[in-house]
Amino acid sequence: MTEPPDAARDVLDRGVLCHVAAPDPSGPHVTPVVFTVEGGRVWGTTGRGTTKARRWRDDGRAAGLVRAADRWVTFRGPVTMYDLLDPSTWGHSLRRIREVTAASARFTVKNARFFAGYARDAARVPLAWTPPARVLFSVDLQAGAVGEGDRVLERWGTWGRRLEGLPSYRAATAPIPNGGLPEEVRSLLTESGLGTLAVEGRRGPVVLPARWTREDGSFLAVLPRRVLALAAPPTRGRAALVVEHASRWRAARMRGLLVRGEAATFLPDELRSGRRSLDAATRGLAVPDPAVVRLRAETVVWWQGWASGTVGRP
Repeated sequence: MTEPPDAARDVLDRGVLCHVAAPDPSGPHVTPVVFTVEGGRVWGTTGRGTTKARRWRDDGRAAGLVRAADRWVTFRGPVTMYDLLDPSTWGHSLRRIREVTAASARFTVKNARFFAGYARDAARVPLAWTPPARVLFSVDLQAGAVGEGDRVLERWGTWGRRLEGLPSYRAATAPIPNGGLPEEVRSLLTESGLGTLAVEGRRGPVVLPARWTREDGSFLAVLPRRVLALAAPPTRGRAALVVEHASRWRAARMRGLLVRGEAATFLPDELRSGRRSLDAATRGLAVPDPAVVRLRAETVVWWQGWASGTVGRP
């Protein structure tokens, strides 16, 4: 177990949401959750039957990203689940009983505003969001990095340092599967902006801040080369992008979508062809020494308040 440095702890203490990821063959499954920090671990809850919970039972690697103003912390490490209905989790629940108790209390205090929001919307809260259907999890802060805007300030644990890209760029024309999205969720796709990118790195998923735009049916996530190098993703792989409208206290007002699919990495300064097209596609996204991850959407997971669904490629 690794205690995060002071700069990371400050961000983790001030951050409201954590975008936490689980590995998945379709691309990292990443969604926002409320959280707390206790004993060198990030703690949160998820539904017992969610994709994250199922994937973590098969592959115990997790990653996350927390933002607080201009600063951010990305982290990764093994995940542990604590479920009163699952005997396989009882051993480590008992071994960490003091930490579990302290984390549960800290979780309640830190996220009191969200619990107030649940109380306000109590008549509409589905069973899957109530305590009996939730399980507690923790992620060891085995490796992490602290950033400010486009800079990496410090890191701990093992991270990548080199980044490779494909030699040429051509716009992709695959359609985005958005026909089944609610109108308020679909409206999030009409703008460029800030997003959350999750890529499959050599040691599992990594979650990073990114700017995004669209071109010919694909999403282009743009971030500093030094930031993407933390993950050292393959030139071709799988990735995910979260675009959302968040709330600081009411889950009922949150809406967003998770786009997953094939990913390709490009380094504009090293392209042999297609540089002009890529520069035109990402114009307006001012990122120093940029790297670009093109995501060809295959599935879209959406949420709006308590409702959610999945839309596949047409």
